[in-house]
Amino acid sequence: MRMRSALLAFALVALAAAPAAADCRLHHGDHVALYGRTDDPDVLVWDSRFRLKSYEGGTFDEMHALLPHARLLPPGTRAVVDTCYPNFVQSKYVDVPDDAVGVVIVSGPLRGERGWVLGSDVRAASPNP
Repeated sequence: MRMRSALLAFALVALAAAPAAADCRLHHGDHVALYGRTDDPDVLVWDSRFRLKSYEGGTFDEMHALLPHARLLPPGTRAVVDTCYPNFVQSKYVDVPDDAVGVVIVSGPLRGERGWVLGSDVRAASPNP
């Protein structure tokens, strides 16, 4: 009976975790290019997904205090997706939540560094720039 209960508990946990991974359009190993919005195409790359989240939902003072934890990258910087957390970031300016995407930078001055970007700042790209 204990074994059956343990298997049922495991199955429920596995089913609960499955939709979270399916919600992200990006997956580990995807090659991407980073582009911000059309009015400001540079991209902020954060040292933590929690700071990314706090920045997007914070007050002006909170946002200003968090900026030292981000690096500004030019549009078109290439990266590879490491992980993705669906609907993790809620901006105070946009009604729909955005994904937090962990990336490894593969071009430019931050090549080899890891960071976090908004899912809306990521575009599909070929492996070879």
